[in-house]
Amino acid sequence: MRFLVDHCVWGKTIKLLKKQGYEVITLKELNKQDAPDQEVIKIAKSKSAILITNDLDFGNIFLYPPSQFGGVIVLRISPEKEDAGHRTLLDYLDRVTQEKISKTLVIVDHQKCRIHR
Repeated sequence: MRFLVDHCVWGKTIKLLKKQGYEVITLKELNKQDAPDQEVIKIAKSKSAILITNDLDFGNIFLYPPSQFGGVIVLRISPEKEDAGHRTLLDYLDRVTQEKISKTLVIVDHQKCRIHR
């Protein structure tokens, strides 16, 4: 699976995804860490990547309708429950394919994933 990781995602999350063998592209690597949300989502689409972000704006299905994008994962993980949130994320990713996430909004917290199409 290929991910574009927003600038607000923790370094620990990025390292964890890479360690699990996922293809991870960061906005920093693209020199786009200051890109506005509209540009971020366009970059993800152009890279055929699932966007991973902590930015709750991407959870607004009226601004970012899931059917128009290659998949968005919004992390709602607090520092106190970071390990549980990472387990929830990895468990979900182990059960799906990139195609299954495409055109879907997935909101991940420390207990569950909520899926919106």
